[in-house]
Amino acid sequence: MLSAHTAEGEVPVPRPARHRYGAPMRALILHGPDDLRLQQVPRPEPGAGEIVVAIDAALTCATDAKTLVRGGHPSLGPLPAAFGHEGTGIVAATGAGVSGVAVGDAVAVANSAPCGSCEWCRAGREGLCSGITYLSGTYAEYLLVPASIVAVNVVPRPAGLVASLAALAEPVACGVRAAERSSARPGDSVVVLGGGLQGQVIGMVLARRGCEVVLCDPHRDRRELALRMGVQRVADAPRDAAGIARVRELTPGGLGAHATVAAVGAVGVWEAAAALTRAGGEVNFHGGPAPDAILGIPAARLHYQEITLQASYHHTPGTFRRALAMIDADRDLFGALIGPEIGLEQVAASLAAHGPKRIVRPGPCGDG
Repeated sequence: MLSAHTAEGEVPVPRPARHRYGAPMRALILHGPDDLRLQQVPRPEPGAGEIVVAIDAALTCATDAKTLVRGGHPSLGPLPAAFGHEGTGIVAATGAGVSGVAVGDAVAVANSAPCGSCEWCRAGREGLCSGITYLSGTYAEYLLVPASIVAVNVVPRPAGLVASLAALAEPVACGVRAAERSSARPGDSVVVLGGGLQGQVIGMVLARRGCEVVLCDPHRDRRELALRMGVQRVADAPRDAAGIARVRELTPGGLGAHATVAAVGAVGVWEAAAALTRAGGEVNFHGGPAPDAILGIPAARLHYQEITLQASYHHTPGTFRRALAMIDADRDLFGALIGPEIGLEQVAASLAAHGPKRIVRPGPCGDG
């Protein structure tokens, strides 16, 4: 059965009697590092407060790619585990007590729900919630959504928005959250390292804020896309001291950026971000590094130049909704972030190839 869990351990999902399950469905289940299996599993039925969504579009993700290699992620829980966390679909069944959503509704489903009452939730940092409920399992024909997520993070799909774009709400929300964490003001120089989806969204949001954004990426097509997304300048990724110096020259006076965002979960990129930041500036580390990665930044420079280091993780119910509205307002622009369709059988190979984000069609629903 596809299950939900909290950051502090697995929460038992009510297990209905066997006769409440429908026919078997296909789902991708992660069993360990590089061990992703397409299996026949029971189609779930909802308990109290829960819904079941027939997935009509899921999306591949860089987080899933590294989770597949590592065999785990803080949001995934114990193995074997249902895999995939970006998706949308049609409500196929509802449990007792569900209100505000009905069978047949098209919905976008976030992959978590905060408790709403802990220290971090009260501070508006719901992604750090001590009792957060995570959800995985969008690489499947049907997804059981727990009651806590139904209550706060199942959102109606905007009229006319195709499923593949609605599924973008979760990753775009993470980028929106990272941009909102930045204190960069209109007119400030911002350098974004990494032109994947997160970097593209962060660059777009900060450029719309009025910042002068330079996005760096080694791939020409990503640099060209960043210009379409609204950043003012692009450059190759700085790989060494000379590369860092070239990017610094693109900032006012060559002094470095007021704010730098490392939108890649690699320590070398994080260290480059700090080197690209001017005195009094801010660095935002965005993107999950390996669990054993150690960051090395000259401590004296942090002290004498008063550089602020911060990080951003996950999203909030507010950024999820803002992301969905942004996508709906710029459908063609966000459509450029998604590659061709694949089936469940091709997901593992697509993740291993580290290519563009792909639309995953688990079943026969189509892009409605």
